[in-house]
Amino acid sequence: NGGTAGLVTAVLLALLFIAFMSSGLDPQTASDPAKAIPILVAKHSLFVMIGILAALAAGFGLVFTIGLYSRLREGAPTRASAALALAVVGLTGHALGALLLWRGGRTVVAASGTDQVAGNHAWIALYAVQNGVNGLGDAFTGASTLVAGWAIVGTAALSPALGWFAVVTGVVTLLQFLSMAPILFLVAIVLAIVWLAWGGSQLRRAA
Repeated sequence: NGGTAGLVTAVLLALLFIAFMSSGLDPQTASDPAKAIPILVAKHSLFVMIGILAALAAGFGLVFTIGLYSRLREGAPTRASAALALAVVGLTGHALGALLLWRGGRTVVAASGTDQVAGNHAWIALYAVQNGVNGLGDAFTGASTLVAGWAIVGTAALSPALGWFAVVTGVVTLLQFLSMAPILFLVAIVLAIVWLAWGGSQLRRAA
């Protein structure tokens, strides 16, 4: 089940990435309420889908991590537990970020309809909080992936190549969190999708 959840999470993350990139709400646009709020109004259904996809991805990602924990806990109990605990915090952060954008965005749009200045201020506050919880998600999921890769390499419970790939994915995700560089964001997403698909496949074979 953990392996299957990894494959499902990879598909959901790919769909989420495509949906978000097609929304037009890049960091530069999102920082300007005059540009961001009209996008939220025009693409309301898309942001609903983004919120649902993110919540599902977080849920299935947790099941995948539990599967990893079960596979690694005999050979590396501390690292397996750490990877699980870090993933719980990180996935919660990512789910909250998407839900803030979806439900909080609706509130901002409603406020902007009656008082544009208040709506603009509300969006700036919402975007700051959303950035914070997404940063929490990046930091903790990156650390979780790094620790899981370390445990895989150390125990050979799964393919060592997968373990080293997870280490690289975790490091890139943490660097993206620290630098907030757009290119690292793209690379981290692609690496995460491959890691989930590859890890899910390996867990299914191990089972």
